[in-house]
Amino acid sequence: MSQRDVTRNNLIEAFWDIYKIKPLSKITVKEITDKAGYNRGTFYTYFSDINEILTLLKESLIPTRDMIIAPLMMLDKSGGNIFETLERTNDFVKKHSDKIAVLIGPEGDPSFVHEFKMRIRMIIMDYVYELKIKEPEKIEYIIEYQLSALIGMFQLWLEKNGEVDEIILGDFVEDISNQGVTTMMTAMLNNKE
Repeated sequence: MSQRDVTRNNLIEAFWDIYKIKPLSKITVKEITDKAGYNRGTFYTYFSDINEILTLLKESLIPTRDMIIAPLMMLDKSGGNIFETLERTNDFVKKHSDKIAVLIGPEGDPSFVHEFKMRIRMIIMDYVYELKIKEPEKIEYIIEYQLSALIGMFQLWLEKNGEVDEIILGDFVEDISNQGVTTMMTAMLNNKE
């Protein structure tokens, strides 16, 4: 890694360390450069403003096309069980969960969830159009529904400090997706002591 890359990464990490505990509107360039051990001029050599760093961070947290499409392509091989094919995407999310948690948390960036869902939806929809699937507009709504549900469950899991084991939670998400919300809610509401 070149010295230029090291400096750039140090500035990004300094920003991130501050952003974890402080809202974006309260962060200054001086604070970032002091933490990273550089002067303000160095910051502007690499970035036009603080928002540019946040944008770069957000973009680095969106899974690649291959991570999104590979599980869909494997559906035939897994007997229609998409959850068996999502391992790479899950590993990616786990690796970046601390950053994703901050961005989707109560003090995070509200636009991140929208951008995250939109980019993933666009990747999947491009694939849907390649396959020439009938009624692609319905698939787009299914994608939005599923992404919103997964993000909402992840937010709740973080809010509750991960009190449910992630494997158990993953199995629960799979059950909800396969059986449907109404079916599961009906069964649970009728399962009384």
